[in-house]
Amino acid sequence: MKKTGRIVLSLIIVISFCDLLEAQKIKTIDGVKTILNGNKPKPPKATLSNLRLEEELTIGEGDDPEKSFSEVTGFSVDDNGYIYALDIKDRKVKIFDDSGAYVRSIGKKGQGPGELNMPSGILISQENELIIEDTLNRRLAVFTLEGEFIKNISLADRLGLVNLMQDSQGYFLGREIGLDGDKMYFEIKKYDAELKPLFTFDKIEFAVPLPGTKINIMDLMSLYQFDGEGNVFYGRNQEYEIKVFDAEGNHTLSIRKDYNPVKITQEDKDEMLDRIPNVTPGVNIKEMFEFPKQYPPYQFFSLDEQGKIYVRTWEKGEIKGEYVFDIFNPEGIFIAQYISKADIRLWKDNKMYSIEETDAGFKVIKRYGVYWE
Repeated sequence: MKKTGRIVLSLIIVISFCDLLEAQKIKTIDGVKTILNGNKPKPPKATLSNLRLEEELTIGEGDDPEKSFSEVTGFSVDDNGYIYALDIKDRKVKIFDDSGAYVRSIGKKGQGPGELNMPSGILISQENELIIEDTLNRRLAVFTLEGEFIKNISLADRLGLVNLMQDSQGYFLGREIGLDGDKMYFEIKKYDAELKPLFTFDKIEFAVPLPGTKINIMDLMSLYQFDGEGNVFYGRNQEYEIKVFDAEGNHTLSIRKDYNPVKITQEDKDEMLDRIPNVTPGVNIKEMFEFPKQYPPYQFFSLDEQGKIYVRTWEKGEIKGEYVFDIFNPEGIFIAQYISKADIRLWKDNKMYSIEETDAGFKVIKRYGVYWE
């Protein structure tokens, strides 16, 4: 009996040791607290690790051109649950109420007040104004939520400023485009409420995209998000790492995870090229792209209202279009995996909003209720 007890105790120790092998490690690297999550880490005990999403709403289906999308590229949601969907091909923002009913559209093609040329981004400001990035017109177009044009903010002094987001204090994050000789670059910056630069998080250089130039577009990808306290989460995605900066730009935390690289197949390349719109007349921009042998560690990440981090990897699910999400708690510790087709864009009032593709190949916006068990 004593021998049996010793064997059981030994087994418990071995199992505990194996658990530690997959546990998260915390180290200080170059003065920064770093969370090291293994390839298949186990969530901490007593953690809610089962995510359930219940689909509540789909908008953009049907044949009505006002209520469907030619090419939806982004959206925002106001405090009443109204959805403001940016249709880049129609040069409009299409507005739907919280039940999915079409309300109105804002904008039309052009260069005059209230008109849009190539709208590329959208956000609702802290002043409850709708800000639309009007890339070819090199300005931001500002409207009331009811659709009344307010003003244009000129960006003529910059080569380009895109992918804007704003925190609760009115500060902005954005990707500024610059030119230096035969090189171009993206600078990821934080701006004040008047869009004056405060500091730079990263600078990504690449060759000027002229005909004959080859660009690995995945080398240019970077992602950033504000959390509810104004901290910035930033990832270059060349490594499985998300860096956290405080409001003053100090690097305070790094979140890392081991992963198995996913090979890029020819079918993957063809599919990605098919999805790229030709927005420059007379130039086949698709011919400029080249691809690495393997995907980067992840596609994108988003933060929910509680600070949990959802990282969409390139690991595929069993159904076409599905991908594995790694989910981390606000401290950067892995807590769950979830498989979904959702292209998660926004979390609000315990709802998740995504852009997804139907079986017929049309993009729609979906809203889900979020439940953790």
